[in-house]
Amino acid sequence: MAATLLDLSRRGDTSAAPVAEMAAGVDGPLASWISAANAQNPTQLLTLATNSQQADGFLGWTTRARLSALDNGVPVELMSQWVLNLSTSIVTTHVGLASGHAPAGGLANHGLLSGGRGTTSSQVSLNRPYPLVAVIASSLTPGQEFFAFAFAQHTFSNRQAVALLIAKDGVSGLWHLGHTDMAGVLSAVAWSSSSARLTLADGFRLDSFSTTSCLLSRPAQWSWITPSIVYQVPLPPVQWLDPVALPQDLAIYTRTFGHLAYFKAADGSEWLMLGAARLMVRVLHPSS
Repeated sequence: MAATLLDLSRRGDTSAAPVAEMAAGVDGPLASWISAANAQNPTQLLTLATNSQQADGFLGWTTRARLSALDNGVPVELMSQWVLNLSTSIVTTHVGLASGHAPAGGLANHGLLSGGRGTTSSQVSLNRPYPLVAVIASSLTPGQEFFAFAFAQHTFSNRQAVALLIAKDGVSGLWHLGHTDMAGVLSAVAWSSSSARLTLADGFRLDSFSTTSCLLSRPAQWSWITPSIVYQVPLPPVQWLDPVALPQDLAIYTRTFGHLAYFKAADGSEWLMLGAARLMVRVLHPSS
C-alpha cells in the first residue's frame, strides 16, 4: 500500500493568516497519526509536546520519541523542533536528545532544545501573498510507519521545507526524527544501538549526484555526521554506526529540489517530491 496524502495547499491572498491556517491544518492529522502509531508500537511512544496553536506568537511543532533502546538502563528520548516566530519570521529548527530541552528556555510553550543540531537562519514570508503548496504524506504500515509534512511558498529553495519527518528505521525498528529549515538545510537524529550513542545527520546518502544522473535511490538512508578523528596512541576502538533506512515508501531523487515534482519510475511506481532535500514519497505501486 502506498502512502496516504492530504493536500493542505491554499492561496495566499484570501486570508490574513494563510500560514497559520495551514499549520493548524497539520495539528489534527498529526495527533491522530501519533495515536495510531503509538497503538502499534506500545514499547516506544511518540508525543506531540507542543503543536502550532499552543504557543502564543509561534507556529510549529515540538515532538518527542521515547525509544525502546536503553542508555544506562534508561529509555532513550529524542526530540525535534520546527518553530516559526510570527514576529520576526525566523524559523528555529533543532534535533537532539530530549534531555537537552529547557521548557522555559524560550520559544514560548515550545521551550528551547540545545545540543544536537539546528539552525536559526531561514525565514517564512508572512506578509506577502505567496500561494502555499502543502502536503502531508503518511503511512501506518507496520514496521514502515512515517509522517511527513512539507510546504513551499514558491519554487525557490529558500522558501520551502520538510517541516516534519517522523519515521521508523527499517534496520533497528526505532523511531528517528528529521526536518529541513526553509533553505533546505537538513537535520536528523537517531540512536545507534551498536555503539550506544546519538547519531546526527545533515543529508541523505546518494548513489550518485551529477547533472547527468537521474536516479531514484532506495532505500533512502541518512548520511551521518561522523565523530571527529583525533590521533592518539593507542588507537581508540573502531565505532560502527548502524545504517538508518527510511520506510520503503520514501526515496531520494538525485536531480531536482522542486516541491511536488512528479516522477514515474521504470517499474511503473509513481513518486511525489516533498519540499527540499530531494525526499520523495511513493503514491502509486506498480501493481496499483
